[in-house]
Amino acid sequence: MSTEIAIDGTTFLINGRPTYEGRQYKGRSIEGLLLNARMVQAIFDDECPDTVHNWVYPDTGVWDAERNTDEFCAQLPTYRQHGLLGVTVGLQGGGSIYTPEIYQRYINSAFAPDGTLKPRYMARLRRILDAADAAGMVVIVNYFYVQQMRHITDDAVVHRVTESVTDWLLRTGRRNVLVDVANESAPWWNRPIFEPENIHRLIDVVKATTLDGRRLLVSASTGGGQQIATDAWMEAEDFSLAHGNGLMPDELAAKIHRWREQEPYRHRPRPIVVNEDSVFVENLEAAVAEGASWGFYCQGYGSHYKDRMDWTTRGREERYEDLSGYQTVPVNWGINTAIKRAFFDRVLAITGGA
Repeated sequence: MSTEIAIDGTTFLINGRPTYEGRQYKGRSIEGLLLNARMVQAIFDDECPDTVHNWVYPDTGVWDAERNTDEFCAQLPTYRQHGLLGVTVGLQGGGSIYTPEIYQRYINSAFAPDGTLKPRYMARLRRILDAADAAGMVVIVNYFYVQQMRHITDDAVVHRVTESVTDWLLRTGRRNVLVDVANESAPWWNRPIFEPENIHRLIDVVKATTLDGRRLLVSASTGGGQQIATDAWMEAEDFSLAHGNGLMPDELAAKIHRWREQEPYRHRPRPIVVNEDSVFVENLEAAVAEGASWGFYCQGYGSHYKDRMDWTTRGREERYEDLSGYQTVPVNWGINTAIKRAFFDRVLAITGGA
């Protein structure tokens, strides 16, 4: 199977046809949406010998990066059967455990401080692209994550990584790829190259990297709350990536409304994709009602993360079968908890599994 993502106005197309073609939910067409989930740890590893023990599987007592990716790939057909079309996978993952002595030390990056791509990470990513392609799914590939960029201080390396990863993705021949060049471009990066006023420059690097006249569709994601992209950012992006962390359903709807009111958006409407939000399906409903795509973010217990959901109320589960969330490592990629089932059941109800 060959899965090719494209955009026509505000509509996503897969293999030339609108996603969820002909499907309505609560009287509204959901054609052109890309319901998705944040699964940024799918190629995770840790090269710090002092922290890697934190990720051991409870059933084996060891951490295994290849097992992690293989188990993720094995679940993609099940996700697709529920109507999920997209997954976000990170070259530098995301926060697993936010405890400072761990969060500030573990090393999870698909590229070295000099910008060299690491073969094992890229091989795992290739397996995911292939498996998603076979399942008829799209991979939103996130390049940069704030905490892991502490090892790379040279902006020239950032540009080189952006070019080389984009070229690598093009050379796979896979056409089921969207790019999120930076996870949450926001002032807290404290790095001008990644901040909202400048992120369009990295978006432009992706757009300028081509192979046989083809390029990748690209954006960058905002922070949660009411942050929206700057004008230059909106002018550069192919689609919009909004995070909805911390927002109630009416607040998420207001963010989407405000995005659409911006002049660059009105001049060139494009799909709006929330690719990180929460576990709350009422936010999914609010996004769909506004004609926007939505992304499930399920941290998992055992991590010091609080938003609308407090994941600190208990520790990591002791049995592999019970592991919660899709971001705290190790991950059980199955639909094995009530929270995960509630999301996938709602996606199935909305999409009919289309």
